[in-house]
Amino acid sequence: MIKNKTKIILLLSFVFLFSACKPAWKIEVFEDGRNIGVINQESVKFYIDNYEEETSEIPLGQMLYDLGYTLVDEITFISESEASLTYVWDEIGETATIRESGEITLEDDKMISADQIEIDAPSISNYYSIMDIAPTIAYAFTLPELPNANGQVRLTESGIWDHAVMIFLDGLNYDILTSLIDTGKLPFFEQLNGVQQGITVFPPITTSSSAALLTSTLPKENKVYGYGYRKTTSKTLFDLFAENSKSVIAVEGHSLAFNLRNAETILSGDRDENGITNDNVFENSLEVILSDMPDLLYIHFHDIDDMGHQYGPFSSEYEASIIQVDSYLEEIFIRLPEDTLITIFADHGMHKTEDGGNHGTLTAADLIIPIIFIEK
Repeated sequence: MIKNKTKIILLLSFVFLFSACKPAWKIEVFEDGRNIGVINQESVKFYIDNYEEETSEIPLGQMLYDLGYTLVDEITFISESEASLTYVWDEIGETATIRESGEITLEDDKMISADQIEIDAPSISNYYSIMDIAPTIAYAFTLPELPNANGQVRLTESGIWDHAVMIFLDGLNYDILTSLIDTGKLPFFEQLNGVQQGITVFPPITTSSSAALLTSTLPKENKVYGYGYRKTTSKTLFDLFAENSKSVIAVEGHSLAFNLRNAETILSGDRDENGITNDNVFENSLEVILSDMPDLLYIHFHDIDDMGHQYGPFSSEYEASIIQVDSYLEEIFIRLPEDTLITIFADHGMHKTEDGGNHGTLTAADLIIPIIFIEK
């Protein structure tokens, strides 16, 4: 009996030692023959362990984003034992995932293994970042810099502004916006003489984008990794204003998508029960501007995103929501006092799906956003 127990213990010890000594997998990533970095078991496990909801796989786009990619044209999977496979990234970006085991799942649940990945990415230049907005506003008011800020200041002068306004157009697709401007459907946007291309963070969803917007830091720094995270411990622009005795009012829709501490919050809801909140957000914003204009006013229009999810970004409903907001922006601009810095932006874009629209993928439709600074 003792001998049998000894054999079992030795066998278990051997299995443990074999597992412990077994090398972890890695996938080398190349672009134009240059080694960009690696995707490995540790980097995948980090997100599996830190996602709010339990999961066994994460988007492959998350790994590409961590290696510095925001836009990808094509991706090639290379294996020593199988033929190489090349895909247009935007066609698989929504479904491509990677497991802690290193297995990659593509469209139609196709499983592959790869030793190397070759990336074909577009050249990106002159893009703003969603992380530029908070540093720019802080600079405008000669406030201290946010800690670990990643964004750039997009102004040449500071200290000349009495107020700032952040106008948040949830889910606004950059290409669709510029197309509507080109066809003369958006007179307010048209008079702005161009809309700057911007890049949001991954995943391109409201929670992660809001944290990056307010802290000027990446998700790995502010720890808002995706869905389910509605607050950050990192210092925000609103915290900075409060520390310097400056007022912040936030006008929202039905509810807060992200915690807006140190802001007086007005929830607009759907008071007239017409199925949208933008009209009520607009009315509340005008009331604030005319009666109690704060140092910083934050206005969040939600309905473009809602129409995109329900009907798709190429629908008449999505277009009508953008056109309606254009008229609201014109009226807000007229009513704002002089010496106001205005920034208009989206948190993410929107791509078409079989039953409407969605976002959250490492694709141009989701990651490219409009960012506009207006000096009144």
